[in-house]
Amino acid sequence: MSQKITCQICGAAVHAVAIHLRDEHPEVSLDAYKRMYPDAPLLSEMARQRLAEKKAAAAAAPESEPLKAEMAESATVTTLRPGAVKKPMHEVFKLGKVKAALNGRGEPIPITVLGNDGFEDMIPDEDTAYVFNIELLKTVLLGLELKIPTYLWGHAGVGKSTVIEQICHYTRRPYMRVQHTANTEEAHIVGQMLANEKGTYYEPGPLALAMKHGWTYNADEYDYASPSVLAVYQAVLEGKPLVIKEAPPEWRVVRPHENFRFLATGNTNGAGDDTGLYLGTNLGNAANYSRFGITEHVPYMQKNMEVAVISNQAGIVKEDAEKLVEFAQAVRKSFDGGKMASTIGPRELIYAAKLGLRRGSWTVGLQLAFINRLNKVDRETAEGVAQRIFSTVGA
Repeated sequence: MSQKITCQICGAAVHAVAIHLRDEHPEVSLDAYKRMYPDAPLLSEMARQRLAEKKAAAAAAPESEPLKAEMAESATVTTLRPGAVKKPMHEVFKLGKVKAALNGRGEPIPITVLGNDGFEDMIPDEDTAYVFNIELLKTVLLGLELKIPTYLWGHAGVGKSTVIEQICHYTRRPYMRVQHTANTEEAHIVGQMLANEKGTYYEPGPLALAMKHGWTYNADEYDYASPSVLAVYQAVLEGKPLVIKEAPPEWRVVRPHENFRFLATGNTNGAGDDTGLYLGTNLGNAANYSRFGITEHVPYMQKNMEVAVISNQAGIVKEDAEKLVEFAQAVRKSFDGGKMASTIGPRELIYAAKLGLRRGSWTVGLQLAFINRLNKVDRETAEGVAQRIFSTVGA
């Protein structure tokens, strides 16, 4: 037992972290583990010795025998059309060959990575501290691969838009995110006639541009827009051209580019908000929401993943991130039980961690990022939870 190393997630004694993650924590890749715990060992001394023996045996094998692993990897990369290739999902997203990142037969999952089509500036930047939920990743990729409109909904701050953004980064997809509000009009989406000192001209909207050029379109805060405005999306959700009657001939009928994809995000599933948190959201038109071939609820992350995200994003140690997540889980339990009118998401925890680190108090960080905006009753409840959890840890 003394020869083994310790898993930083669950405390188990293991010889090889990669194998342990595959069997016990399939949602965490080896690459993510290394980002979470950069100083933690990955192999015991016994495992290192066995690995060295295997490498020595492989080096002694005849050069004419190609390595099966190399053959398998090279076979998964196939050319599609100019500028686009198929690559293994676990390689593209740096997940390692964890069980969750492979198909049911234990084989790599091929996904499309686009080439340079002249819109490199619209590809999102990489968030090196982002930790993927592999099941959610596979769901969104399924929609992208099959051209199925996808709707993600859930509480604020759970990463609905971020997962789409990061997928677009790794698969090299130009990305257009459009915020919807109660004041969003059809013209803001499809385009409109404008005027300047030279006369009138037509300015195409973000949807028309995304369809024409093959961008990934994220209709963000979808449930905040009026159902009458969202009706403009219905034909597009069916895969049909966008018809803009007021546009000049070159923009009147916009046919979807081969690479165009449509996704949307919201705090509700279109059935209205029964929590009281999201004022301004609308009861959606069922006919509109039924056109999304994939609807996925994005819940709060599992504890170990949320701890990793808070630790990575804020630059704090795991033990402090665990305390902040413990606070969040207590608040969420009170919210679900009707004892609080507000809840807390990862976004507020990241702010609280950054502020608390610099102020030397996690309680102060939570007050600035979350507690101060609560009503009197909720504030007292949250302060009580914070006092209980942080009374002996950097209060």
